Amino acid sequence: MNNKSNQPPIIENLKEMVVFHWMPCARCGYDLRSLHADGDCPECSEPIRFTIIETVDPASRRLTSIQNPMKTGNAITGIVTAFTLSFVTAIVTLLIHSPSALPIPHFFRALPTSALLWAASGFGLLSFLFLIPIMQMCQRKELKGCRRGILIAGFGLLSWSSSLLFIVLFFFHLNLTSKSYAMLFDTFIPVISAGLVFSGFRKLIPRLGLRSRAFRQAQGSRQRMNDLLAALVVVIVGRTFLETAPTGSNLSLLGLIVMIMSISLIVIGLGYLVRNTFWIRQALITPPPALSELLKPAS
Repeated sequence: MNNKSNQPPIIENLKEMVVFHWMPCARCGYDLRSLHADGDCPECSEPIRFTIIETVDPASRRLTSIQNPMKTGNAITGIVTAFTLSFVTAIVTLLIHSPSALPIPHFFRALPTSALLWAASGFGLLSFLFLIPIMQMCQRKELKGCRRGILIAGFGLLSWSSSLLFIVLFFFHLNLTSKSYAMLFDTFIPVISAGLVFSGFRKLIPRLGLRSRAFRQAQGSRQRMNDLLAALVVVIVGRTFLETAPTGSNLSLLGLIVMIMSISLIVIGLGYLVRNTFWIRQALITPPPALSELLKPAS
């Protein structure tokens, strides 16, 4: 009697039910098809109900359906991936012009700056083009509460691409020797643009991420967009130290270290974000099945 009362309530719902769809055991991968839902895996003794809980995701199925989930999944992955490539390419350009005290390999410093900036600007524009299907989703009201995030991300991406394009087309030819002008065009404007992009991502990506169990489970530890925004502020602080302090001074060295650490944090954060958008894409393309699609009454 005590054993029966201690059983989880889900066991009562699974009694007399059989798995009739292919479903690998969550622990060992054994095909649980044709087995009773309230039993255990014959291979590893894992309760089948645990696998059912892992497979069925009621939270995602309660959300508004998306008309073209594959197109949407490809779009959100393309947005983040293209922007990450743009950001990393721009950072490589920054490393080429870093102080000689920073041990950068010679082949890095020999790379053509203009070509890298063209590539970074192109990737940024590509990221904006991937955003267009998401804008259309918002117009169809498939994503509620995302309009502001889409607008901010779109404006930020255009501003980011334009600032890099301005540098390659005009800045190198203006011969502006003032450090304040240099910081304005190669640091402040791109950093503000990247901040707009991150702010838009913060409002948009979690909305789509609700459809992915893996994304929701990782949200607390890996979706800290505020950390990326804070790192951008630290980049400006480090660049200010680097430009205002005498060359070779301790303050100049501190500014260089601060910039390297904050940029590294941003690159790592973008890497996590790319991985998370692949989780979202997978959930959109192959949504989790409903319980009725997995089980049927035992004959």
